[in-house]
Amino acid sequence: MDTTRRALLLLPAAAWAATHIGPARAAGDAVAGTVQRLQGSAVALQDAVPRSLKIGDGVLIGDVLSTGPGGRLEIKMIDDGIFTLGERTVFVVLDYTFGGGGAATLRLMEGALSAVSGQIAKLGTNSFRLETEFATIGVRGTKLWAGTMHDGAFHVALWSEGGVIVENKSGRAEITTRGFGTHIKTPGAAPSTPEQWPEMMNDVARKSVGFN
Repeated sequence: MDTTRRALLLLPAAAWAATHIGPARAAGDAVAGTVQRLQGSAVALQDAVPRSLKIGDGVLIGDVLSTGPGGRLEIKMIDDGIFTLGERTVFVVLDYTFGGGGAATLRLMEGALSAVSGQIAKLGTNSFRLETEFATIGVRGTKLWAGTMHDGAFHVALWSEGGVIVENKSGRAEITTRGFGTHIKTPGAAPSTPEQWPEMMNDVARKSVGFN
């Protein structure tokens, strides 16, 4: 798929982002992170203008990021956090500011990612938010995986020490044990009680964000 066509498919996501960024967008072209690794193609869309990404490029506050088939995108954030996006993933950087405090708000619109939280997540429980259609994820200094699997449910797993809180209007699940995860069957459903992930699920998750 060429860059222009992919950008047109991302316009609804960009319109959503424009209405939700609010004061954070005033940062203009503030850099939130840098592309460290790239497999296949990835595009950043800002103000309806697409940029094809390459290693070393900056990722800006307000960017809507998208990966193509077979694509992987690894971003090192300004607080040393790392996000790795799987293929056909759409991810929005709503806010990412560090210094004089700090706040990170991101949204996974579709696809899957792994995240290693950086310094911002250590500032407090409300400093780092990963929003999704299914729930909001709060992070306390940890590594996690989040995304939709073949069963159609949205899954979140804790891959290191630390903690993850998955919350929506219907309920709340707190994952504090490495290797445990929760899932939400449909938007609006409550998160399940955290359980240990079987190795098969870990394999699927790792492959979804792994580089060749």
